[in-house]
Amino acid sequence: MDTELFPDLDAERARLALARRSRDSMIERLEAVDPSGAADEITSEYVEVTVADALDTLRSPGAGDFFGRIDGEPSLRGDATTGAGAAECWYVGRRHIEDDQHDPVVVDWRAPIAAPFYRATAVDPLGVTFRRRFTLADGDLVAYLDEQLDDPDAGGAAAGIPDPVLAEIGAERSGEMREIVATIQGEQDVVIRADIDQVLIVQGGPGTGKTAVALHRAAYLLFEHRARLARDGVLVVGPNHAFLDYISNVLPSLGERTVRQTTAHELCIPRIDVTGVDEPDIARWKGSAGRLAELERAALDAIRAPVDDIVVPIGVRNYVITASEFAEWVATAKSGNVPVNERKARLTAIAQREIQRRSGKDDAWSSSGPLKSAITKAWPNQKPVKLVDGVLPGPKGKKRAWTAADQLLVDEANSLLNGSPFTYGHVVVDEAQDHSDVALRVIGRRSPAGSMTLVGDVAQSTTPAGQERWADVFAHLSPTGASGVVADLTIGYRVPDPVLRVANRLLPLTGVDATQSRSVRLNGEAPSWDVGSSPTVAERTATVTRETKRMHKLTGVVAPAELHESIAEALADVGLIAADHVHELEPAEVPLFEPHAVKGLEFDGVVVVRPHEILNEGLDVSHTPRGARLLYVAMTRAVQRLAFVTDAEIPAVMSN
Repeated sequence: MDTELFPDLDAERARLALARRSRDSMIERLEAVDPSGAADEITSEYVEVTVADALDTLRSPGAGDFFGRIDGEPSLRGDATTGAGAAECWYVGRRHIEDDQHDPVVVDWRAPIAAPFYRATAVDPLGVTFRRRFTLADGDLVAYLDEQLDDPDAGGAAAGIPDPVLAEIGAERSGEMREIVATIQGEQDVVIRADIDQVLIVQGGPGTGKTAVALHRAAYLLFEHRARLARDGVLVVGPNHAFLDYISNVLPSLGERTVRQTTAHELCIPRIDVTGVDEPDIARWKGSAGRLAELERAALDAIRAPVDDIVVPIGVRNYVITASEFAEWVATAKSGNVPVNERKARLTAIAQREIQRRSGKDDAWSSSGPLKSAITKAWPNQKPVKLVDGVLPGPKGKKRAWTAADQLLVDEANSLLNGSPFTYGHVVVDEAQDHSDVALRVIGRRSPAGSMTLVGDVAQSTTPAGQERWADVFAHLSPTGASGVVADLTIGYRVPDPVLRVANRLLPLTGVDATQSRSVRLNGEAPSWDVGSSPTVAERTATVTRETKRMHKLTGVVAPAELHESIAEALADVGLIAADHVHELEPAEVPLFEPHAVKGLEFDGVVVVRPHEILNEGLDVSHTPRGARLLYVAMTRAVQRLAFVTDAEIPAVMSN
């Protein structure tokens, strides 16, 4: 039966066997390398590390396999493999595999030759005449889907067989994000391979693959600019630890284990003891660009020239530095671009040069005690925590209850005063729309070269100080602003169309200009509703969750915070356990999150509780812009099934 549907199956399986044998031969050759034979110890260590990294890559899951093939226009060069005028054929996989003659058997998905596999279309085939996508099951090649790009009307050998891309997209979730190298689509590939030397913002609706694209872009850049980024490093900034756990395996599965993945707050230096929580209005005020300007102004205002002239006795003569003259020196030093505490060195250099000129003595500075004292007094060495404490209202010093927004301000103060302690060659930021102006500056300072990729969706901006326009994000990334481009992802792959169509009704209520994304998954169930007052909403949530989990192992609950305790108790009554994570879940565990905390995650089944309360943020209104965004986020976590449980009327925007 297989060979009837797929007449080339035996030949392709033979190619797969060749690829795996070639991988094993590469491992054997590397294992035989003896680093001790190197010319010196440094070279020996380099060889040892390089070989170890290569072996880890070749031993990783999927190395030696391929998921695609492209045939190009007939080659004019001719060689022993293809023959004169033969079409070139390339197999695309996760790793580069070569035979004993060092000819490629499988090309790495990041190599330039592989780009047409993702981008070629019948309208623009990019030199590709034929594309084949393979389906592997339990390590065995079982099917393929053909596209004859030079004859788009031709039927493939696997006509009528489900597209392996859609099959992968709709597959059951495991609680952690997977790499998508086999299913990268054209508009995603353009973003992944974009130039490194820019700030690239990627706007995309739910399920368009923003996060996966950002992580695969990091892997691509590490492949394309290995030496540069091995030296300078790559940083990935996520919104919270649940999200970081969720994505933690993607880059290692792509062979990249040296990337730092963290939150914006964990970047901050020096660390303070955060014990308080800001009200939304205060968080918005603390996170705004106005605080950045106030910090810089306060740092510079702390530098004050003396009001009296300075008398410097050297030998038998007194040299007078007038107060106005010293003030000019201070103004000149203040205008520098280096950190404020370091600008003091410029003031010292000006004073030293001037006193030497006046006295005519090279060693005059050693006798200029009064001038040195004046500089120390005028330009104190400032501390970041004290600077922020002085700018913020409220209790000072030990009486202050520091908050998360304060921690970001302390880091910015430290960068102003002393410079950023750690920087990176490229920075990736997920859920970028949720960062405040101050947080964007904190992150932006980690990339002095301005090499960044930020992904997000302004329609999902839910934090008090978040962003609603990408143009503002460019302005906040550095003290002088940043330039760059915005790329759009418009095709949704995660959320089924019946769910996305209902979620898109909320977009006009979000208060931002967001383009609706369209789903390629046209099939699926419309959201279901469980509306009533008895039993309790928590008990009915537990029942619906149990039923959903029977169909979809990875099912999550999204509910207002005040319901979490009662929902957890109700889940326990039906044999389920509420969890605050998605990674490595036990069979009976069900993730339970507030709407803002579920961002970036995905579940096969999602149960949203009291959608009206999420929509109106618990206020006596029909909806708020932030509430609409929160509900939009909650709904679009669903990959297969979305269920609502409520004890109120269905919101009008969702009932028609």
